[in-house]
Amino acid sequence: MGKGAPLRWLENRWLRRFLRGQGVEIGALWRRFPVPKDARVWYVDRLDPRALEQTFTAYEKVVPPDLVAEADALPLASGSLDFLIAGHVLEHLFFPLRTLRAWYEMLAPGGALLLRVPDKRFTFDVRRARTPLAHLLEEEERPERYDREAHYADFVEHVRGWPRSDPRYDAEMKRLMGEDHRVHFHVWTDEDVRELIEFTQQSWRLAWEPKVFWRAHFYRKECIVLLQKSGGPESRTA
Repeated sequence: MGKGAPLRWLENRWLRRFLRGQGVEIGALWRRFPVPKDARVWYVDRLDPRALEQTFTAYEKVVPPDLVAEADALPLASGSLDFLIAGHVLEHLFFPLRTLRAWYEMLAPGGALLLRVPDKRFTFDVRRARTPLAHLLEEEERPERYDREAHYADFVEHVRGWPRSDPRYDAEMKRLMGEDHRVHFHVWTDEDVRELIEFTQQSWRLAWEPKVFWRAHFYRKECIVLLQKSGGPESRTA
């Protein structure tokens, strides 16, 4: 057990108070996020159980998804969820901003979105440049110009450590592209995550507010944000 385990346990106890009713968790992989006993959770992943086991061989057991779907294209009705949990998901998406808006629409009034986003300073992305908001907006406005290959190239050069002159570079690029591998297409610090959330509030007028914003820390290499959509009963936060 790591030094931060007791602190994480306390944090999760605090967060679960917002996770009531029925909701989904995207990409649980090998560990479900703890929710109250009376909460109903459906698990979502882009791969079916067999593909998950073949892809993530390091884990003895993975959480079998109830729904196989892309995180940015969930076949769920507007206002149908009381909560949505997305741990280490947002950075894997091509268009994270539009996905945040889609998740917002799926939440019922008073519903909660729990995000866990790795901070690049504490991960294998440490040598990569932060993804600025302006870059995300440019890709949003011109999706036809989204350069997936450039994102893979940045990953191979700065995470694998293989420059274009390295004979392994081309093979790795071919593998990632061929497998449609979902690397970290975007990398952020906790302040970048805050900027994303503020953009959705101020520019898109999404009526949610951070009930929790915990920065990355020595025992937590991620930023944790819990956003609550306005319009729900006050008892949701009690």
